[in-house]
Amino acid sequence: MNQRPNYEALKELARKKRTEYGVVTASLNLIVVRKIYGAERIRIDPWKFPSTIRAVYMCDDADPSVAINKALPREPKLFSLVHELKHHYLDRQLIENGEIRCGDYNANQGIEIGAEVFAAEFIYPEEEFNSCVERLGIELTKCSAQDVVRLKRECGACVSYQFLRKRLIRLGFATPDVFDGIQFQKLEEQMFGVPIYKQQWFKKRRKRA
Repeated sequence: MNQRPNYEALKELARKKRTEYGVVTASLNLIVVRKIYGAERIRIDPWKFPSTIRAVYMCDDADPSVAINKALPREPKLFSLVHELKHHYLDRQLIENGEIRCGDYNANQGIEIGAEVFAAEFIYPEEEFNSCVERLGIELTKCSAQDVVRLKRECGACVSYQFLRKRLIRLGFATPDVFDGIQFQKLEEQMFGVPIYKQQWFKKRRKRA
């Protein structure tokens, strides 16, 4: 089951589904994805999983559902739910027949990587990503940690720093080791200040409310 998937076909499928559901990058969030799940008749079940498990696609008796780790932050939760959509579209029969097990990365590496490619393109298409990178003046092999922070604030996509870091490295804007040890959230606060919801006066105000 470790065959290399057709990544370009998976990206094309992601773009097709974006068009089908009228997805706009800047407004794509958990509410939008839940509506897509509703249209696809996939049930979402929040579960208390170990941190190593994000989500699992299941389909028993033609009743598809996704168990999602309820402890996940917003961006990883969104990515995981879209990742599972790929299994719904392309791997449902294999999972229903017990031929593969969703989430078993080692046994189904090609299938799982394909789901990551699908999710990445669905959430933030590379064409839009490249346009934003160009607009910010980020050059090949020269992307700095500060550039990553500016990209996250500018792009408008609901993506994590991990998402951006991986894509920048894969497309050659940064070398694999350039971000080692970087705590991007702290760097963002150093560059742009601590967000209001983290400030003490705001926390005290919420406690009194």
